[in-house]
Amino acid sequence: MTPNQAAEQRFKEPFTFDKCARILDKVPFSTPFLLILPLLTYLYDRKATSPTELVASLKHLSDLPRSEALALVKGLIFTQYKWVGYSVSFILIKTVNRILNRYIRNHGEWRRDPLDYSKDVVVITGGSQGIGAEIVKLLSKEKRATIAVLDFSLPTYPLKQLGGGRPDILHFKVDVSNPEMVKEAGAKIRESTRGKRIGCLINCAGIASGDTILDVDLSVATKVWKVNTLANWVTCQEFLPDLIRNNHGHVITVSSSGAYASLPSMSEYSTSKAGALAFHECLAIELRTRYNARRVRTTVVCPTKVRTAMGDGMEDHLDPFLTPVLEPIQVAQKVVWSLDSGLSQHLLIPLFANILPYLRVLPDHFRRLVAVLGNTDNQVTKKSMRRALNNGYGKGWEGENKEIYERKKKILLAGDL
Repeated sequence: MTPNQAAEQRFKEPFTFDKCARILDKVPFSTPFLLILPLLTYLYDRKATSPTELVASLKHLSDLPRSEALALVKGLIFTQYKWVGYSVSFILIKTVNRILNRYIRNHGEWRRDPLDYSKDVVVITGGSQGIGAEIVKLLSKEKRATIAVLDFSLPTYPLKQLGGGRPDILHFKVDVSNPEMVKEAGAKIRESTRGKRIGCLINCAGIASGDTILDVDLSVATKVWKVNTLANWVTCQEFLPDLIRNNHGHVITVSSSGAYASLPSMSEYSTSKAGALAFHECLAIELRTRYNARRVRTTVVCPTKVRTAMGDGMEDHLDPFLTPVLEPIQVAQKVVWSLDSGLSQHLLIPLFANILPYLRVLPDHFRRLVAVLGNTDNQVTKKSMRRALNNGYGKGWEGENKEIYERKKKILLAGDL
């Protein structure tokens, strides 16, 4: 067993706000409780405890005219036991919101359309390390998927199908912002997977820098934008026609919470990820209005800090209960879940991050309050970026990327904290 496999087996999600919310989302705030809570309230009010009393109470309710039964239950939950009425109202609003979001995100195509891993090839950029590597391992081990990895870094796992029974994982050493290299890789993927179709594109590649605006190396900023933003056009122009042709598949864009809430010393990264978010939104609209491919699903994933080599460039959040540092496997599980759902998703992780889009419309003093409470002004510093570089971020880069890495490291190690 490799150290990575051992770490995966040892991983156990800590007790956080997200874990509490998932439990409450099932009991008592799931859709079935729109009926269960009023019924339990009625039985409680009649003090029905034994099986005989329960049956008699239910028979009494069913024997009443419908209008009387509804009036009785309504009076119980909205007058006598108001907390039940509040809970039912909350569940109803939550259910309607979920239904409307599902309808709009999927262009009115209500039926799920998950991947068929025996037929669909998954193409993933940035699949050699971090979140991308965990996605590859999950899809390989649990789904027996055929996977093509596009990444200029070598993978941190063996290029053997982790689940067995399928061809080896395909890896192409590619700069995903280079159209010629991506086009060449696309041809090789189709040749190597004859009899199957391109069914999924996961744009997970991402790099960061960590400079203040006046210190930004423009060549680094250009590279960050190419990988984090431009690559979305490059890969979609190569693989999206396959999905449109079949009116089937899934495009997943891994953006960042930084797309909604920028941090000091993160101008390159935040603007590039905001661009990726806007790309996702345009893609979804064009699939509906331009390409008539309403069953091609689009998902965006916006995590906060993830415990990766790149994530080392940020300090940990102050409150691990509300805003825990995410493990790569947690984000990977969400990505695979979205594929299995067969629906378009908008994922802000952890749950508390769902407050971030509202920072764009709420007063500036609210945004400042969030920054003070989260100490976000000091989340990315030269010290934290030095730590990321010293812990291995960028060491596997080659060519032009390696030159950028070496120049960046030299500047950081020579500068003041």
